[in-house]
Amino acid sequence: MRKSFFLIRSNLRRAKGQTAAEIALIFLAAGMMNLWLMLSLDYKQNFERWHQRLNGEHVTVCVSHAPAAGEAEPDKNSDEMKQYITEVLEQDTRTSEFCMDDVMCSEGKIQYNGGEAVTNFIMMKKDDALKRPVGRVELVEDSQFTEGIYLPMIYKTGDIAVGTMAELTIGKHKVSSRVCGFFNSVMTGSHNCGMCEILMTEQTYQEWKNKGYAPDFALVSVRISDKEESEAFETMLNHAVSARYPEAFTISNSYTLVSQSRYISQMICSSVVSAMAFFVLLIVLAVVSSNIINYIQENMKNLGVWKAIGYQSRQLIGMLMLQFLAIAGFAAVLGAAMSYVLFPGVNDMMVSQTGIPYEIHILPEPLLLTLAVVCSAVALTVWLSARRIRKIPPIDALRQGIQTHSFRRSRIPLEKTRAPLNAALSLKTALSGMKYNLTICVTMLLLSLMLVFSGLMLENVIVDITYFLNLVVGEMADTCININIDAEEEFLREMKKDSRVEKVYLYHTEKVEHVGGVELLVNICGDFSQVNNQEVVIEGRFPEFDNEIAVAAKYAGEQGCKIGDEIKMNLGEQEETYIISGLTQISNNLGKDCLLTRKGYERMGDLSALSYFINLTESTDTEDFNKEVSRRMGSKVIQTRNISEIIYGISAVYVSLLTVIVAAVLLISLLITVFVMYLLVRAMLSSKKREYGILKSLGFTTAQLMVQTALSFMPAVIISSIAGLIINSFLINPLMAVFLREIGIVTCTFRIPVGFIAAAGAGLVVFAFGAACLMSLRIKKIVPRSLLVND
Repeated sequence: MRKSFFLIRSNLRRAKGQTAAEIALIFLAAGMMNLWLMLSLDYKQNFERWHQRLNGEHVTVCVSHAPAAGEAEPDKNSDEMKQYITEVLEQDTRTSEFCMDDVMCSEGKIQYNGGEAVTNFIMMKKDDALKRPVGRVELVEDSQFTEGIYLPMIYKTGDIAVGTMAELTIGKHKVSSRVCGFFNSVMTGSHNCGMCEILMTEQTYQEWKNKGYAPDFALVSVRISDKEESEAFETMLNHAVSARYPEAFTISNSYTLVSQSRYISQMICSSVVSAMAFFVLLIVLAVVSSNIINYIQENMKNLGVWKAIGYQSRQLIGMLMLQFLAIAGFAAVLGAAMSYVLFPGVNDMMVSQTGIPYEIHILPEPLLLTLAVVCSAVALTVWLSARRIRKIPPIDALRQGIQTHSFRRSRIPLEKTRAPLNAALSLKTALSGMKYNLTICVTMLLLSLMLVFSGLMLENVIVDITYFLNLVVGEMADTCININIDAEEEFLREMKKDSRVEKVYLYHTEKVEHVGGVELLVNICGDFSQVNNQEVVIEGRFPEFDNEIAVAAKYAGEQGCKIGDEIKMNLGEQEETYIISGLTQISNNLGKDCLLTRKGYERMGDLSALSYFINLTESTDTEDFNKEVSRRMGSKVIQTRNISEIIYGISAVYVSLLTVIVAAVLLISLLITVFVMYLLVRAMLSSKKREYGILKSLGFTTAQLMVQTALSFMPAVIISSIAGLIINSFLINPLMAVFLREIGIVTCTFRIPVGFIAAAGAGLVVFAFGAACLMSLRIKKIVPRSLLVND
């Protein structure tokens, strides 16, 4: 063992640059792997930790005061409704504990990331929220202000801070209130939860209540014995309430929905980082294998001497194993440490979408897994590559591995070729260096995938997000106006004669229950041929008749449904059967949604309000248009939404996240190219030092030899880059569908940016050539006389 350490120290002293490059590559791979493991193993578990800490509910339902079936007036104090809900919960054996509180609730808007976030605001007294036995909140930041509101952490941005005035829209009322602090709520702490809590001081709550900003609701929070049944329990409770109180308006969420919707950014970031870590690790293994093969060739005489004096093959292989494992372990620890340096920045980006604070702490599991994976992969590669030492007899090794005769055919005979001499020599070197070509091909194929991904994100998200939104959000227009159903004819007359309106069509959202399944979000349209996004249906067609329905492809796959099957839906006590006409993909409800015609929905129940989507002329200001329509129609307009502003606010989080990811991918691609070229050029110069000396003595200049060396790598670089870019352009959409499946996307049809990919591919080839030329500067140090003296 001691002798092995002497050999290892000698190897490392002679190959300092190579060792540094290997450490850099393993450092990158281990850093990304540890970061991925932190995100996948612990970051999402943070939701569960907070859920336990705050004794969070598994099902949240907010119910408006309404009369029971057959009664004319609602119970003023809602005591009867609360008693009924209590009985329903107590009779269900799945219920562990629950609590109910009186709150105010209304749809509203708040400024978010330069746009607007629209959600159902649940307004509650701060002291009541802090004392709830189930689903309590925890203040993250407090102040001395005695009048104002507390907002969820997700809205803590540069514009909204403690002491500032927050502008909110509650129903039709514009409200300005001082921000007293921020809080964390697991199930109602973000617009991504379907409902969002706002805490108020006693005075502010009474002021808003007296002004009639929002109607009274009952907030029901339930913990159940098995959180996996949260969606089924939510459906049961909503069904029970609507059966007894058909006019009651309910909003709800479940543990399953919230735990996924609040961690979409984590899922995207984790998927990308894991893929990058895997790709870089593959490149590391290719480089390690190439270096070991080159080491054996370069040190053939030494290996023969060591074998001749008694060293066994397993000892020499063990020495290489120990050397590379030491390098891998050291670099992996450094990479893991680097991931902790980067994690605060990653966490800041995550919190802007999750809205849940995360305490950064040392995690032994990701570190141990990173070390195990990296070291195991390197050990396997070393063993496979170094096995050839066993097959080298000492006598052949002492001859530098050269057999007495070589009958290989010369593919580029210099005396016959018509190509320029420098080009011919470069091509001859390229054809003889298959181990270098293999390393280059692996590297370029993986880097081309990273370039295609970057181009895809630039084209479809960062530069123009419209296509991404069509895929993920579904239907979009300029504005949405929600009106009372009695005002429909008047509203349509007004829109028809307004020259600013290009198109107006019904696109309303409600909830229905799938019999034997869960509650689904249903988008209702009078005529689906009018919708802007005709690509929502990915298989089959839109519903045309009142007995047809289009179901989310993800949900249909989970339930075993296909086009042509019958599916039962109910609303309250009314149950109807529909035929599946098509499969859709929209991520608004994480793939739990469906489409119905208006007549199809009205088979189950009547609509009390309608939402119309409107396309406006390009010169029309959406906010001014909404204000004018609200003023003209008065109380007949329930709510207006500036869809562009809403989408901008929500999408800004993902645009900023993907911008950082794309920049990191491109930077890492360049670094990998430099490191790989350095290792390959160094290996080539070491193994062909004698040949370079002979060429110099024949009159070739350093510049000519540098270009020859760089050109010898270009055939493999160009061929693998072109092949990789073409192949990965076809693979990228299926791969993206795999990453986005959790949010309801089963097939991706992103535009492939051919121009960017071609330019990036050309840039990568040019950069690789430049890096190879730069790394070939060591040729200047090769002096023919010194080589002859050494002989």
